Amino acid sequence: MTIEQGSFSNYNDCLEHPPSDLLAPPSELFDLLQKITPNLYLIEDTCSVYAVTAGGDTLLIDCGTDLRPGSAELTGCTISKILLTHFHRDQCSSANTWQQSGVPIVVPFVERLFLEESDLRRASYDIYNNYESFYDCFGPLGDVRANEYAYDYSHISWHGLRLEVVPLPGHTFGSVGYLFEVDGKRVLACGDLLSGAEKLHNYFSSQWAYMDFAGHTHLIDSIKKIEGLNLDLILPGHGQPFAADADSLARLRGRLEGTYEMFFGRAFREFRPEFRQVTEHVFEITNAMARTYIIRDDDGHAVMIDSGYVSKAPIQSNPHRYIDNLTQFLEPDLGILEVEWFLPTHYHDDHLAGYPALKHRYDTKVVSSPEVKDILEHPARYDMPCAVPEGMEVHHVVERGEAFEWRGIKFFIEQHPGQTLYHHIIYFECDGQKFISIGDNISGISLKDGRELVHSFIPKNRTPVSSYLDMPRQILERSPDFVLTGHCGALAYDEPQMQRWRKWMEEWHEHFTALIDQPHANIGMDPHWVEFYPYKVRIQPGEEIKFSVNVTNHEPQACACVIQFRSVEGVNIEPASIAVDVESGTTKVCELNVGFPKTFQTHSLTILADVTWNGRRMGEIAEAVAYW
Repeated sequence: MTIEQGSFSNYNDCLEHPPSDLLAPPSELFDLLQKITPNLYLIEDTCSVYAVTAGGDTLLIDCGTDLRPGSAELTGCTISKILLTHFHRDQCSSANTWQQSGVPIVVPFVERLFLEESDLRRASYDIYNNYESFYDCFGPLGDVRANEYAYDYSHISWHGLRLEVVPLPGHTFGSVGYLFEVDGKRVLACGDLLSGAEKLHNYFSSQWAYMDFAGHTHLIDSIKKIEGLNLDLILPGHGQPFAADADSLARLRGRLEGTYEMFFGRAFREFRPEFRQVTEHVFEITNAMARTYIIRDDDGHAVMIDSGYVSKAPIQSNPHRYIDNLTQFLEPDLGILEVEWFLPTHYHDDHLAGYPALKHRYDTKVVSSPEVKDILEHPARYDMPCAVPEGMEVHHVVERGEAFEWRGIKFFIEQHPGQTLYHHIIYFECDGQKFISIGDNISGISLKDGRELVHSFIPKNRTPVSSYLDMPRQILERSPDFVLTGHCGALAYDEPQMQRWRKWMEEWHEHFTALIDQPHANIGMDPHWVEFYPYKVRIQPGEEIKFSVNVTNHEPQACACVIQFRSVEGVNIEPASIAVDVESGTTKVCELNVGFPKTFQTHSLTILADVTWNGRRMGEIAEAVAYW
């Protein structure tokens, strides 16, 4: 079977002027493949597999079930990389076979759990809690561990080709497409988002939870995104390649929008960010999940404080995912040409999720205090809630009391624990006004409504009891004109209200100090005063890993700590115990070498810390998790 020249418009144009760095393979080796352009082929398997050739090598997009090393279709081909679009096994059942033959597999980062831990997900799948519809058991038979990740908004380089990773949620919430140019044509491999110009491969995969339309909404959003990519050709995960016709895509999107309206009884409204001008050069996005603040100069340069989810149906559950419905509006609405720096208030996903899109579009750099830097760069090393799975590089560290200066504006960025231990207060002056960005340290809802109560209280964030005293004090000391809150926008500063908050927080502190039966209340508030670093790590059989054990003394005097370590059979821990004195208000760091066996029976190998504190047996209060 061959693709007819009329299968998509301007087919003959695809055969003209191939880039000089793309070398077409000998035609006799590809007789069993369907030629789309001189360097792009289709192989029909349990999905549509696409082969791209360059420099004598071949790259596959998806690999199906029966296509394996030695398959007749690939006689004479050298497969040097395979890119997966999503975790469903009709796209990737043979991935393990390819990987065992030495071919690296690129896994969509957002789909990693469904590919790398498919065995565990099937084992833990609960048919009596069937209100999630991610079809966990439809992954590959064996785990597929990534040789490389396809991160949203990043690109993969291969023989001079640049394949951009485009987030396309809809069929699954982690689905990606690969956008590239080949033989003078702009092409998108869209996975199972589409099967034709006006068709879907199936719909059931798009309802991600019981009676839920989030997947449906993201189908609409992803199709709208494709309409704006200026494509020549779309490569579906099932079916034949087809021309990227904007009218056809718009008709499909219109039918999905009509279905939405029939279900909800109201018209579907496309998401658009809403901007509020606070002062001449300071703006906020009012309909982001967490408020984003923009400081702009007169020449189109900007700094952002936080960047929350901006979408009609944000993906904020596992896995965290940001869909960029912001950057396209910055220039037409605000005149912003470049976002140069990103200043996060804290590490939570609803405040950081948009950074990868900023990095992709503007190469935006990150500023942090030294205390928050590590969790921003390596969130996977911590057992903390609301972390973004993908860390970000911190390009500039600001010490306490120093200023980060940007185009004449001085930003003071200091760690100030509040809602979480890993939190910044950001203070600056602009347009003759003083601003203090407090993130989630005091709820904007409480401030906006004039309520003297805590809206957000999460001990797992490692919130010291004393930080509740510090929150209003930090604001009172600076006496700003505007308080930039994490979820209720820029509020005019009200000093009497803040004085009431201070009094309320003193009472809050007294309550917990009286309630907790520990030498210091923070021991009962901080779940990680004895903490393994990293907390969870993937291992290879027989591997040795170095851990730190961090012991924090919240008490007003030095304390003695003795820790005994144990794990499952075959795990060797050196040293087996430690004894340290920890000064008041400090953290003692102890090193640990752990050797793991070459064979084991459990999915996880957990290391426990049995703590005796000042002669008082606390038990096995901390753990590290290694897994295969």
